[in-house]
Amino acid sequence: MDKDDRPAAAPQARPQTFRGGRLLVIAAAFALVMLLLAGRLFYLQVLCHEELAAAAASQQEIAIEGLDTRGMILDRNLQPLTGGTDQYYYIVSKKKEDAAFAHLMEELEGRQVARDSASYHVYRTEKYDSDANEILQERYGAYVFRTQARYADDQLACHLIGYLNEDEQKGVSGLELIHQDELAADGDVLTVLADGAGNIISGRAPAVRSGTEKTRTMESRTVVTSIDRRLQYVCEKALSAAGESGAAVVMDVDSGEILAWASTPKFDPRSIEDYLDDGDCLLDKVSQGTYAPGSVFKLVTAIAALESGVCDEEQEFTCEGEVVVAGVPVKCTAAAQGHGRLDMGEALAVSCNCYFAQLGELTGCEEIVRTARRLGLGEKVLADYPQEEAGYIPAEEEVGPWDTTNISIGQGDILVTPLQIVRLTAVLAAGGLDVKATLYPRARSERERKRLISSPTAALLDEMMREVMASGSGAIGDAGGGTAAGKWLLSARGKTGTAEALWQGEAVSNCWFTGYFTVGDRRYAVTVLVERGVSGSATALPVFRSVADFLAERS
Repeated sequence: MDKDDRPAAAPQARPQTFRGGRLLVIAAAFALVMLLLAGRLFYLQVLCHEELAAAAASQQEIAIEGLDTRGMILDRNLQPLTGGTDQYYYIVSKKKEDAAFAHLMEELEGRQVARDSASYHVYRTEKYDSDANEILQERYGAYVFRTQARYADDQLACHLIGYLNEDEQKGVSGLELIHQDELAADGDVLTVLADGAGNIISGRAPAVRSGTEKTRTMESRTVVTSIDRRLQYVCEKALSAAGESGAAVVMDVDSGEILAWASTPKFDPRSIEDYLDDGDCLLDKVSQGTYAPGSVFKLVTAIAALESGVCDEEQEFTCEGEVVVAGVPVKCTAAAQGHGRLDMGEALAVSCNCYFAQLGELTGCEEIVRTARRLGLGEKVLADYPQEEAGYIPAEEEVGPWDTTNISIGQGDILVTPLQIVRLTAVLAAGGLDVKATLYPRARSERERKRLISSPTAALLDEMMREVMASGSGAIGDAGGGTAAGKWLLSARGKTGTAEALWQGEAVSNCWFTGYFTVGDRRYAVTVLVERGVSGSATALPVFRSVADFLAERS
């Protein structure tokens, strides 16, 4: 075969090593990139989720401080003692505000509140006008929402409830101070959403953001008191009608629960700065007002005489209109010509000064002040109530015969609070057993209670105080069986008192009435003090009757 006729050799294939290696490199690089992306996503979505979410949200939130997110203070029937008045908030961009806007806010009595922000102002008002509201929304893009104000226009039990520090919203007095930790808001910042341009997103409900990791429920921040809201209202209205300044307090004898706590003049807890120059409005007359007890202290003088055994209830003295004891004269204002010959019950019924000055001389001033202290006068009534005054009862070694006249009839250095007198009255109503006062619901006490007055003495005082209401200085007259008084009058016991005092340099009379009565199966003690009145029977007794009538009508 010719050489040229041989078949040509087939071309040999090139090695594939380079191409395959490049694909492997690309695949490895791709896998590495995906792994890095997955790691980055895991870092962002899992490890940094909360931090980034908070940062994103903070770019769309506007913080508004100053809202009332404190816990509620309720009465014994779980009705609110705080809250109940609507208030309106307007959130407006600073760029949109002008003179017309300022005029609208002035008309609405809007007050700028909350921390100043870079873009917005927040205004709060309790006035609402539909036309103004429409203008504020359409022309100025205002975001409007309504909440409940903490205090009402005519706040019930304002002295007992107390008030808050305007800047920190912390309790300054009363129950607001006592229960600051329980009532304190978890967080007082409200947030609303805004778009990227900073405009508030309409239709999105505001939300309160808590300042703690775990938000407490509203129930856990509620304080329930023993106060009866409706009785409190009746008590305040009757007290205001009786005079410009005074106190009235109502207690359940069996449980010691305080059902009403009224002090006048009242104040508006929303505007404390308006009362700083008038301390009388902010003074709680129930627990901080200290007064000469006047003739209601004759109850203590009678108890001291009977318990010490120096005489019995049949002890008689003669009243000729004036008597001198240890060189100190005293007049019987109840009868210029005197009452004549009286025993203890008759003297208490007509509130005879001459009789009790002579009884005090027989008993001894030291025994009288010792008895007063044993009955709780001169010491605080409530435990851990920060602004209660103890009053003043002199020590035995501080008194002498020269004090007998004044102390026996509740004048001189003796000072008491209405809260102390209502507790003393409840002890008498309980037959001489101690009554522990409380501001919180409590079951009727079944425990053994300390005896402060012997049963025979308590029974004698009960009969004497009945005669005060039947024919003496507290007599109301025939109420008739069909009236509210017909349900309580027969069970009523009481004592009037009129104490001399000075007010702005002038002699005035502070008027007392304290007593107790039964409606159904419940016994109530009521003490009323009205400053600068006429007399205990003319000025203070009508408040007692209003309270008793209300409780009888409701029974």
